[in-house]
Amino acid sequence: MLFVGGRRLSINTINTKTNVKIITKMDSIFGQISTLLTVTVGAAFLIRLFRQPFIIAYIVAGIICGPYILNLLHGDQHLYEAFAQFGVVLLLFIIGLNLNFNHLKSIGRASLFTGLGQVIFTAGIGFLILLALGISSRSAIYLAIAITFSSTIIIMKLLSDKRDTETIYGRYTIGLMLVQDLIAVVLVIVLGIMSGEGEGVIAFARLGLTLVLSVGALVLLSKYVLPHILASIADSSELLFLFSLAWCFGVASLLYWFGLSLEVGAIISGIALSSSPFQLEIASRIRPLRDFFLVLFFIVLGSEMGLSNLGHIFLPAVVLSVFILIGNPLILYLIFRQLKFTRRNSLLAGLTAAQVSEFGFVLLFAGRNAGHVHGD
Repeated sequence: MLFVGGRRLSINTINTKTNVKIITKMDSIFGQISTLLTVTVGAAFLIRLFRQPFIIAYIVAGIICGPYILNLLHGDQHLYEAFAQFGVVLLLFIIGLNLNFNHLKSIGRASLFTGLGQVIFTAGIGFLILLALGISSRSAIYLAIAITFSSTIIIMKLLSDKRDTETIYGRYTIGLMLVQDLIAVVLVIVLGIMSGEGEGVIAFARLGLTLVLSVGALVLLSKYVLPHILASIADSSELLFLFSLAWCFGVASLLYWFGLSLEVGAIISGIALSSSPFQLEIASRIRPLRDFFLVLFFIVLGSEMGLSNLGHIFLPAVVLSVFILIGNPLILYLIFRQLKFTRRNSLLAGLTAAQVSEFGFVLLFAGRNAGHVHGD
């Protein structure tokens, strides 16, 4: 029995009030998510009519549910940002999981040259375009790099739908995506080191050493320990799913505790499982969960977009869209032609890669977390 303000309150009364507050809060969150998904489905139907990527629908849903219209995320922003972080971690885990070094080795020099050449020329020309549009140099660097990456998911779906995965242009386009994924991994690792606490050469060296030691330890685990664990649990798909999640978030959290970013930990945890014979099953089990949290990631991203400067960003958006749809395929076409590919294969490879990956948003998100990109 407790006395509060001259009144007697039993423990049961306090527990009841606490439970009511928790239930009310949970009802609010569930209601918000239900409304978010309803709005997102509606936007997705409209976007599908115009045959545009669903990422646009998610961002539009975020704008609708943001502070300018429905204001659904008000008061629970930190919770939704945590959900968004889950999506980023799972996305990068699957990217690491799908890094097939043996395939990259088999297609050799051409994929390396096309991947590096496309990233260098697209980022360089994009940077100059953004500077000419009045974007600050640091933001221009991030945005120029972000638009260089094509979506591996979209490209694999396009190639599989057309049954072109084993054609000449299909195999080298997949190789191009693997090179881009490797470059993306390096960029995220560098950002993770740069965003660590502390400044100066000593802090940078300490985090670099932590990264090297962590990778070495995970290589040993993936070679001598993980195969036995996975073989013992592979007969249960649920247990394999739970272990994969625990491995992903456990490694990411451990490396975060050592000073690296969650994104770096997610990629490394995925690479550690990439050579496993159960890699495809793990990826197929994780992918739906990743998709759900990525939807929330893009909704949160859309909710943070300011509509007041829409007129200011309209021209850069149009110019960049034209560059991505025309300039990027042209760059790839010229690179493939320099490597003695036929006009048809060069053109098909360039057109297939003419879109922007979801990793571009992740890169900008990581840049913002590192304090390098702001709202300018």
